[in-house]
Amino acid sequence: MNDYSTGVLQLAHEIGLDPEHVAHAMRLASRTFARVQVSTGMTLDQFRRLFTQDRHSIVIVANIAMRHAGRREDAQLLMDIYKAAVGRLPYERPIHTGVGTLPEHHSHPHVQEAVRILTAAGMPPIHTDGIHELRPGFQVMPDDTGQFPGWVFIQPDPGAKARTGFAGGDLGYLAVMRWAGWGVITERLPGGLYAACHPDHKSDPFPAAPTS
Repeated sequence: MNDYSTGVLQLAHEIGLDPEHVAHAMRLASRTFARVQVSTGMTLDQFRRLFTQDRHSIVIVANIAMRHAGRREDAQLLMDIYKAAVGRLPYERPIHTGVGTLPEHHSHPHVQEAVRILTAAGMPPIHTDGIHELRPGFQVMPDDTGQFPGWVFIQPDPGAKARTGFAGGDLGYLAVMRWAGWGVITERLPGGLYAACHPDHKSDPFPAAPTS
């Protein structure tokens, strides 16, 4: 019986693989990337700090693990999501008004980031003129109460359940946003929405309301 480290187990959980594949990737990657320390006996908190501070190394390990598991498309998907999250896509077309969100939310920076990440993951965005749905797809909305400035809310696309792989199914939306470094609420909200918190707000996702 293999005794995998906490870091290996956590990364395997994050990307939905058997730990064997992650352990193999760690052994291979650590020969080249000396900074990758997941194979040591780190705590879960230490792993999370490493994921935040040195995500590129973690993404490389995850990519190797996916390829070792025979999931080459998902391996590339993990890299694409990471690049979209950190602004490293080699070519990025501007998001047109009404794509992925309502026209009135188009300029919201967190909404734009979420649409970019989800589109990079191969999820189809809604196309709308604000009144009519021109093409079905996912829709991202900002918090309109002003109480939770770091949050966006995601309505999955109609075909989500039929997809497979890392970004497949309704829960694929949570997997993608979590891999991009956002916080997520694992339960669907009323109306079938998913909630994701921007990385800049993860340390204080629910700010206290000002007292009078």
